[in-house]
Amino acid sequence: MSQTSPSVDREELRALVADALELPVEEVADDASFPDDLEVDSLTALEVAVRIEKRYGVKFAEDELKRLTSVDAAHALVDARVAAQV
Repeated sequence: MSQTSPSVDREELRALVADALELPVEEVADDASFPDDLEVDSLTALEVAVRIEKRYGVKFAEDELKRLTSVDAAHALVDARVAAQV
């Protein structure tokens, strides 16, 4: 019997990101660019990454941190990392 890998809930991830950015969740669109659309600087981006790592029990390499540029990108990275842990 095959077991499906767990999937990271996108809405939960969006809420976590919105909280880290101190923005209403409605303002954090899946494809909104953290630096361009949401004006996230590198320090705030690191805060987002740390919260994601703590919440989902994952650790990002430095090159992966550079790819955390939107909720979509974060979801893809976290989902893949969580699935790999199964």
